[in-house]
Amino acid sequence: MNFVVSADEVRAAFGLTGVVYFPRYSSPHHQLNDRTAQLLSGIGLPDTEWFMSKASLRADDSINLRQWYADKGTVPKESHDWLVLAMFADTTLALAPETGTIYALGDSEQGLVCKPLHRDAESLVYALTQFQLLQQELEDSDDEDREERVDALRAHIIAFDPLPFEDEESQWHLTFEEFIDGIW
Repeated sequence: MNFVVSADEVRAAFGLTGVVYFPRYSSPHHQLNDRTAQLLSGIGLPDTEWFMSKASLRADDSINLRQWYADKGTVPKESHDWLVLAMFADTTLALAPETGTIYALGDSEQGLVCKPLHRDAESLVYALTQFQLLQQELEDSDDEDREERVDALRAHIIAFDPLPFEDEESQWHLTFEEFIDGIW
């Protein structure tokens, strides 16, 4: 399968220790679609201080969303078999195994709120890699064109997948605003 981002590009952006590879997960209730399984096992998922893959969290934590949130309230029935994938911008990201869609999870008065953040894992890895490359480029340069470059990256990501910036309160909006403000 061809992906928009290669394993070499992800490793070049995050380094050898900054990529986590997931084994093919074949539990009957958690089967990933083939494209997602191949991406996570062959290209991997970035793992940094600002994006922590599930593999970098405590080893005894469940990856099943229902078990992950068992003490925090009710999990919507449609998300019972989702898998906890990562932490990003203080938000848990979950993967719907059958579709590959990535959801951002948040608490509300009604319980757990699940909002789509990426159409699939490929879009997530692509956006993370492009953002990491921009951070590296701007590390040693002046900040005069930071906002311009971030806006260009936002447009580039939206052209590939509009979901990350569809919600004005998404983790990507927050991250980009903090990056523009120099918090990162």
